[in-house]
Amino acid sequence: MKHYKLSDFGQKMTTESGILQLMDDLGNAMNGVVEPIAMFGGGNPAIIPEVTDAFKSRLHQISKDPESLAAMLGTYDTPQGNSAFIESVVEYFSGHFETKLLPENVAITSGSQTGFFMLFNMLAGSSGNSRRKILFPLVPEYVGYSDQLAEHEMITSTRPIITKIDQHEFKYSIDFDQLDIDENTGAICVSRPTNPSGNVVSTEEVKRLQKIARERDIPLVIDNAYGAPFPGVIVDDDFVEFDGNTVFSYSLSKVGLPGSRTGIFVGPPELIRSLSKLNAIVSLSSPNFGQYLVTDLLITKEIDRLSQDYIQPFYADRRRVAMEYIEMYFDKSLPWRLHTYQGSYFFWLWLEGSVIGSKELYARLKEKGVLVVPGEYFFAGQDSSAWPHARECVRLNFARPDHELENGMKILGQTIAAAYRP
Repeated sequence: MKHYKLSDFGQKMTTESGILQLMDDLGNAMNGVVEPIAMFGGGNPAIIPEVTDAFKSRLHQISKDPESLAAMLGTYDTPQGNSAFIESVVEYFSGHFETKLLPENVAITSGSQTGFFMLFNMLAGSSGNSRRKILFPLVPEYVGYSDQLAEHEMITSTRPIITKIDQHEFKYSIDFDQLDIDENTGAICVSRPTNPSGNVVSTEEVKRLQKIARERDIPLVIDNAYGAPFPGVIVDDDFVEFDGNTVFSYSLSKVGLPGSRTGIFVGPPELIRSLSKLNAIVSLSSPNFGQYLVTDLLITKEIDRLSQDYIQPFYADRRRVAMEYIEMYFDKSLPWRLHTYQGSYFFWLWLEGSVIGSKELYARLKEKGVLVVPGEYFFAGQDSSAWPHARECVRLNFARPDHELENGMKILGQTIAAAYRP
């Protein structure tokens, strides 16, 4: 096989990564290449019939209007996004924020993953004689952030305060005394709730981060993929206010449209303009499908009803059933802990003192047909070899059918017990 010489950028972006492994496992399972007993590894949102029916109805309406159908399928919109969709976003979020938004505050991207790639590389990297970095004030954080930067070592992070609760629970919080912010910090980023742990950075913590960011004249970026207002799979649903310096991201993926690749960014006009300019270079424009499908759902607030009546109850039920099987099959005499659940579609399992790391646990479980995601990938900016905690955690997608949850948790419980044996 011929090997072509890649640039530094090409080599960095094509090495093995956590997000590549996750998507390979997910894709192989969804396409029938492998048939796992339990698919706890993927992040694919569940297909909820009532929500799918709402999208189907809207698609049917568009298909009956030749002009709308032709526009959705056959036109480029501006790099900022479809004007009608942007206007619906402005009106919808102005009803949640105390501040009245303008179209200049909104940009649409080809999924929030692509949006973050562009945003991070605008804010971090070489700039004159400095090398600016993205700071994660608390890890673990979303696996997809780890390899977003075009230059090496452009992510820095802070280890959390870990509070143990009862026998099998724990909670992360930001260690503000250890935050390392200097002239080379280009932006601060958190997700709320956090994928993988389900942790929700409190409103007080967010306000402190906003104050720090304003004082440093850098943006705070908050990823709301699972949070308020939609899909709203969050326990602490306090809505963080738009302060003119914070960038908020939202995604249509987690309301059941991952294939539409539609990311929504709300932020300061100057940063939104830059994001739109870069989007023109990277993508020309963003996909029309999700924007056309959801415009009316935002205008009528139907997206709120779908979230409250179907999406949130669905994940609450899956979490309840998953916890029943954990109670049934996990050995309570062992020192495993689950992070306090505050939102998202995942459990974060800490196997404190395990004699094997999470990558080895992943390999053992995969052989048995149970797919999870090793924890090491979620600690961007940290040397996992120097921090045992980063090698003792795994992420579990609990939004699976009953039979998968029972069979998978049974195998997982057995494998955890073996992981504590010398």
